[in-house]
Amino acid sequence: MKLYEFEGLRILSKVGIETPFFVMTSDLDAVKQARKRLKFPIVAKVQVLSGNRGRRGGVKVCTTEKQLTAFAREHLGKEFNGEQVRFIALAEKVDIESEYYISITYDTALKIPFLLFSQKGGVDIEEVKKANPEAIIRIDFDPLAGPIKKDLEKIFRGSTPNRGRTPKEDRLIDFILRLWDAFWRYDCRLIEVNPLALRRAQSKRGSVNGEFDYVAVDAKIILDDAGLARHRDLDVLSKGAISAIPSQRELAAKKIDEEDYRGSAGSTFIELDGSPRGEAGDIAILASGGGASLLVMDAVIASGGRPANYTEYSGNPSREKVEKLTQVTLSRKGLSGCLVAGAVANFTDIYETLSGFVQGLGQIKPKPDYPIVIRRGGPRQKEAYEMLRRVAKKEEYDIHLFGPETPISVACKKMVELSNQFKVQSAKFKVNGKK
Repeated sequence: MKLYEFEGLRILSKVGIETPFFVMTSDLDAVKQARKRLKFPIVAKVQVLSGNRGRRGGVKVCTTEKQLTAFAREHLGKEFNGEQVRFIALAEKVDIESEYYISITYDTALKIPFLLFSQKGGVDIEEVKKANPEAIIRIDFDPLAGPIKKDLEKIFRGSTPNRGRTPKEDRLIDFILRLWDAFWRYDCRLIEVNPLALRRAQSKRGSVNGEFDYVAVDAKIILDDAGLARHRDLDVLSKGAISAIPSQRELAAKKIDEEDYRGSAGSTFIELDGSPRGEAGDIAILASGGGASLLVMDAVIASGGRPANYTEYSGNPSREKVEKLTQVTLSRKGLSGCLVAGAVANFTDIYETLSGFVQGLGQIKPKPDYPIVIRRGGPRQKEAYEMLRRVAKKEEYDIHLFGPETPISVACKKMVELSNQFKVQSAKFKVNGKK
């Protein structure tokens, strides 16, 4: 889960890292009240999950009330880089002596955490990497022991490894150790501070050396979704898969896995608009298995279809979980088809999961009359398909069954064809109904 900047700064504060004083605002009245707690110049920042806010006009140093109000009016409630701006942070301006870049993340190939440090902070680190790769220092950590002071000295020792550390360097090492504490304690996948500012210490802040201190001016943090249940005390806002504001279906789907540990169903649920032309997605997707589910999405789009969502279930989830996921998925209005597809399962009970699908289908009102294509294979598939044929006949569902002998791409193409036919028939019915 990506965090807003203000959420990241609050986490850093929990481990004793200095951050600028800031006030969160969500409307013009809050901006006016927050102004009383700060002195100009005030740094106003839109709170969105995307990067490069400064280049896009999402960060402004305001020196007057008029500038501050104009910035708030321009952005609050408006779209910024594809996200709706719900909050603006108003922060004290930090008097910066020097700017650095620092981050901790994982090397997924080596399966170890590592630190990146550069004295060229305040700019895109990818640009630094291209222009001057020697300006970036990498230090790998033991995942259990964490950073060791001797290794961290590589940041500033250079060609004089035997000299002692200066107070300023001691302070930087202290900052890194605290950053690692936050990374480890809160199950982070990434912590990035850019810029990390060196400023002359203020006596009230009590810095280590009494001369300089380091301040995390901005923070980008990504938490591991698998660890969120351990950190409910963080009080972070729910995020959507694409938008910063999750839809009700995305929230409902996520709860399914949170409330039942058996298998996975709904932990990943993304609502889609459907096409680059802005047309609404109208084919509901219930895929099974991570790799197969991506193949399903690609095949539907390649055939000209417009997926309404992306979700998948796997790991032999219970009947009840699949029922709930089906209800969430099919609650969307304007559907013209439903595709249940996946590879051949090894241990997922096809009868149990498709029984859950049928139970969820039965809860949808009005009764779905659009085509339903199912392509599955695995344990108890024969029993499952016999059950589906009986249900389709009794309830008059338009269900089309395909086994593992049919390629996923073929089943997806059939789904798109049936969906298009359904839309044509529905349009004719509406016209005839008017007459």
